[in-house]
Amino acid sequence: MRIGIAQINTVPGEFDRTVGHMVAQSQRAAEQGVELLIFPLAALAGIDVLPFADRGSYLRDVSDALARLSDELACPALVPAPIDTGGEMSVFDVVLIEGGAVRPLRATRNVAGASEREVTQFEFGGLRLALALSHDDLDTLDDYDYEVDAVIFLSGYSFALDDPSSAMGADLDFSRFVPDAQTMGAWLVGAASVGGYGDQVFSGSSMVLAPSGELAALAPAFEESLLVADVDVPAPERLGDAVVPEVYDAPFHLWQAICLGIHDYLSKQGMTDVALCLDGSLDSMVLAALASDAVGPLHVHALVGGSSGNRAPACRELGRRLRIDVTSSVGQVRGFDQRDLDELELAALAREHDALVLSSLDKTALALGAHAGNVRAAALCPLGDVYRSDVLDMAHVRNTISPLFRRVDLTAADAIELPMSAGSSRLLTTEADFTSVDEVLLGYVEYDRPLGELVATESYDPELVDAVLRAERRTEPLRRAMPPVLAMSTHTLDDARFPLGVSWHDEHLDFVGESPAEAHGSEPEHPEDEAPVERRPAHDIDATLAMLRDLAEQGGFVPSDLMEQAASFKPGEQGEGADPLGWMSPFSEN
Repeated sequence: MRIGIAQINTVPGEFDRTVGHMVAQSQRAAEQGVELLIFPLAALAGIDVLPFADRGSYLRDVSDALARLSDELACPALVPAPIDTGGEMSVFDVVLIEGGAVRPLRATRNVAGASEREVTQFEFGGLRLALALSHDDLDTLDDYDYEVDAVIFLSGYSFALDDPSSAMGADLDFSRFVPDAQTMGAWLVGAASVGGYGDQVFSGSSMVLAPSGELAALAPAFEESLLVADVDVPAPERLGDAVVPEVYDAPFHLWQAICLGIHDYLSKQGMTDVALCLDGSLDSMVLAALASDAVGPLHVHALVGGSSGNRAPACRELGRRLRIDVTSSVGQVRGFDQRDLDELELAALAREHDALVLSSLDKTALALGAHAGNVRAAALCPLGDVYRSDVLDMAHVRNTISPLFRRVDLTAADAIELPMSAGSSRLLTTEADFTSVDEVLLGYVEYDRPLGELVATESYDPELVDAVLRAERRTEPLRRAMPPVLAMSTHTLDDARFPLGVSWHDEHLDFVGESPAEAHGSEPEHPEDEAPVERRPAHDIDATLAMLRDLAEQGGFVPSDLMEQAASFKPGEQGEGADPLGWMSPFSEN
């Protein structure tokens, strides 16, 4: 069967324009003999949740759009669409449109009484197909022996630098998809959204993998495309014409994602221009280059701020190289901080050109509270979810493509003062300084690693870890007043919010009886002056609670014969999908 993927970039809510675009794609697909056309998750209605008051009317317009598609599509198609579940409108169904009929596949399965653990299956064109809308669905297909010919994965994951699978077909070497296809023994058809949707960016790279794990077809990243591939059953053991993808370059992919995010954030709100401040920092220079690539140099208005100091000539030179509009600050005013004055002038410049103001603060600066308390004119932080070390990597890659920056280095304008213990402070100035800080933040924010686990890692200095986490906690209220960021990771700083008003700070280093120095393989400089390290006994209550948790998860009160049945349980094979264990825990659901 010939399958097509319409990788398109749309504006959520513009249903007339979107339906027209989808119909045009179906006509192109029909001309190429496509028997089933697949649209990505965000194609029809985007991925954002609407307020409850607007939800009913919005879903009515979604239904009208589906009705139009049923009348006008030139070939059968799968169209993801939001459904009303009475809660958050983040649940999607997948509608099969064929011959004027509209069939919601997941809702049909639920009405039939399928188990929640069972993925949606259906037959089309003589093939047995399964739908996966999440990595959990793929895990279920991996773990249980589903007899399907192809799995259609409709990815809802925006690009995240720390998640290789979010890049879809662009990073197959480190993603999960090749092992998935081999484990399932089925074709894997991955339909990826492309474009900026609010603060999330989808990078495209839709793909078709054979059961052998070989790449049968690949769509480009960051652009619209109609991907067509033949899914043969039975599949050949080896593809004779397998596609060889380009080598994945993470910093370059990140650069393109931010450019697309800036472009779509503006264009989908009907804006064309941006304004920013060149303050002498590497962040501000990288942001100027990103903005120029995103919207074109004629639409970028840069203020060389008074805070740029002796870096002002370098800022103006960069403006000339980029061919952007550059304005110099008018100077100092008594009683005002220079950064505040720069922001005020930037706001005036933005009003003059009807431009969106961009902030150059990166994720590291936001986490540590750099320039806390200063006036902010920005409406968007494109680098606010990108660590300082990744900004440096992007600048190096961009300079490799063309020598845009005279030098890629950190200067005094990039320095951040980090408060340490006992009233002291540490000035972060070098790439090594920021790499160490970024590793701590990455472990805490993206990977949810607590203080003790971070410190137990040999490369982390206990005092630095503690200082970074305290700074991140202390500056939480200030970040809540900052503009949105473009999400470029699995967890933004906003996702790692700590409740305001809680004064607790983690002090559980958990060195298992070792001092910090012993845990890092060194002795204190003055051992005779060191107080003995308190060796904390194991907390019996922790072990008790862990045991109770295990028992509550059906681990200790289930007859052995039922446990044997449960070990071979597969969704859909026991009557109407009921788990043979049922509810066997001695504890209530509450």
